[in-house]
Parts: sequence; C-alpha cells; structure tokens
Amino acid sequence: MRAYLDPRAWHRNLTTFQKVAIANSAIIALGAAGGPLIVLNFSDRARLPFLMVFLALGLLAILVVNFLILRLAFRPLRELESVMTAVQPGLEDARSPADFADPDVRRMATVFNSMLDRLEHERHISAQKVLQAQERERQRVARELHDQTGQALTHEIISLDLLLERTAEPGAKDQLEAVKRTLEETLEEVHRMSQDLRPSVLDDLGLVPALRTLARQPTGPHVSLRVDGLRDRLPAPIETALYRIAQEAVTNANKYARASRIDIQLRCLNGHVELRVRDDGVGFDPESIPEREEPGRAGLGLFGMKERATLLRGSVDVRSQPLRGTEVVAQLPLEGPHAS
Repeated sequence: MRAYLDPRAWHRNLTTFQKVAIANSAIIALGAAGGPLIVLNFSDRARLPFLMVFLALGLLAILVVNFLILRLAFRPLRELESVMTAVQPGLEDARSPADFADPDVRRMATVFNSMLDRLEHERHISAQKVLQAQERERQRVARELHDQTGQALTHEIISLDLLLERTAEPGAKDQLEAVKRTLEETLEEVHRMSQDLRPSVLDDLGLVPALRTLARQPTGPHVSLRVDGLRDRLPAPIETALYRIAQEAVTNANKYARASRIDIQLRCLNGHVELRVRDDGVGFDPESIPEREEPGRAGLGLFGMKERATLLRGSVDVRSQPLRGTEVVAQLPLEGPHAS
C-alpha cells in the first residue's frame, strides 16, 4: 500500500500523456469546484442542487474535451513510437514522416531519421569491409593452394613418373600407377577448390573471362554465356559481386535444380549492369523462403546474393516456379564513365 502512495512510483509508472492528463484534470476539477463554492458562500444556498448538477455536467464535458485534445496532441509521439518499433536491420523504408504540426515532434522525427540514415550507412560500410576481408582471405587461401599445395602435388607426380621408369616389377608398377592417379585426382580437386575460392582470372582479366571460365565447367549442365554492351572492366566490387552471384546461381542449378542447361546473360544499359542466370531445372516456390535467414536453415545462398547486391545499392530478384526452372536477375547501378 505504501508503494502506491509513493510519488516516485507514480512518476516512474505513468506515461507523459497520463501525467499531463491527470495534472490538467486536477486543475480543472479544483477550479470548477472551488469557484461555485466560493460563490455559494455569498449567495442563496437554495440553488445548491442546481449548481451541483450544472457543475458535474460541465466538469464532465471539460474533462472529455481535455482528454481528446491531449490525445490528439500526443498522437505524433505514438506514431513516432510505432515507426521506431518497426525499424529492423537493413530496412531502409522505415522512416518517420517529418510533416507534423508540432515543431518539437518534427525535430524529434528529423533527428530520428538522421540517426537511421547514419546507422544504415555504417551498416553498409561495415558489411562491405567484412566482404572485402572475406575476398582477401579467399584470395590468399586460393593462392596458397595453387602455389604451394598444387606445386607439391605436381612435384610428387613427376617423382612418381621417374620412379615408374626405373621400376620393372609389374606389381610395384600397378601400385605406383594407383598412387599417381590418386595424386592427379587430388591435384584436380585442389585446382577446383582454388578456382571456387577466388579465380585468378577474375583479378587478372576481369568479369567476362571469369564468367567464360565458369561456363566451361567440365561436368554438369551445359552453360552458355552472352555479353552485350560491356567493353571495359567494371569496378572491382561490382565484378566480384556479379561473379559471386553467377557462381552461386550456377552451383544451385547444378546441385539442387538438376538442370540440363544454364543461360548466363550480362549486359549494360541505362546506367546499370544486369546479370541474368536462367536454368531449366525443377524450380521451387520463392514464397517458401523466409524473408530473413534463420539459424540452421539452408537458404540456397539467396541471402548472400541479395546482401551483396544491397551493399552496392542494387537488387536481386529470384523468379521460379515448380517444374518451370529458375531465373536470378541481379541489377547493380553504375557511376561515372561506367554508366555510359
């Protein structure tokens, strides 16, 4: 009971609207009750019942009007609160309107929107740094696989060839041939892993030769490549993003869609570059993929593709239907001389 009588508890538990409403109502009630009582001390007390009824009705009307006015005045704060609640990481559309009639709420909305813009900008920069660090690490590991592990395996294969020339025993030759085939298969796997991690042709020659290398895969469905309107190299982040999107789409079509044909189209038009990867596989229902990645759930790499495009102010659209194949469309904006 003592806690309910503590003013500090009321101050902590009541909202600003409730505090203002209670304070206004108390002032109105005291004024409305005190005025007639003072008048009654100097007038006829026979009118007391009539004055009390009139006082009750007037007080009720004033309190209702006071409540509605305060409710209307505090509505912008409730709208601002709903916008703050709706904000999610990576959601750029959640912004508060800045056309409120109250100047204080307008300033709060402006400051809140500026804070969201800064946070979104910092998120983009941090995510780009993370992707760049990942690509540098991929490049380092790919180079080590190619230069160190690949060279060591090649050296062992050459040594086995020399040993085979000097071995006359048929049983030993068969064993050496088996070891040599295993080493050759391992070398091919190391080269494939190196290409998947970071193809050197992407850094040395650019996006189009890297896509041609991706299309010339030894196994899997037939992959065709068509390039329109692209004469020069694109900025490195755009080339990396488009290659990773194409690589992921081809991998998904080969591994999950059981496609027999994949068509890759790359073209530049209207200030942006567009990549289309179409397959004739089994397809799927895009609505079955959640809006955000869930821990422990495989999303076929769609989240990674969309995140790469979003960080470059672009978009990725996945169009698919069961038994009708899948098409991945990525669009990234170009700036400066690349836009023309």
